[in-house]
Amino acid sequence: MNWIDQYVAVGSWKSVFLIDNLKKEDIDLIIDARTLFDVAHGRPKKPLVNKVLKAGDMIEALTHFDAKVLIHCTEGIDRTSFVAMVYVSKKYDLPYREAYEFVKSKRPETIFHWDWMEMLGDRMSRVIDVIDFSMNDGPS
Repeated sequence: MNWIDQYVAVGSWKSVFLIDNLKKEDIDLIIDARTLFDVAHGRPKKPLVNKVLKAGDMIEALTHFDAKVLIHCTEGIDRTSFVAMVYVSKKYDLPYREAYEFVKSKRPETIFHWDWMEMLGDRMSRVIDVIDFSMNDGPS
């Protein structure tokens, strides 16, 4: 298990079974990143983008309660790190690429998936769209 920041740790499926360690690390919630990805027989896994973005938002919201979250998948090197990257981007207002580099600095075995990153689109345009929408008085 590797801590990304004071609130979020990432690990593999084995991390979930180390109950004494989870208690020692004061983990409040465990998220299985495998539920946020589509895995079809014979096809590679790919993120369910809306679910990944929602998970990132929810994890960030939990930090306001000082909750400690463990994100895991099978190996904890791509799906887990991808969800952590989305969280870091949201929490620290970083572009996805910088958030990825930050996660990789905390969990070096992280694997980069450029195609997954493309599915998320540009973080700044997502932020601008939200701001523009919130300032809109509705349809004219």
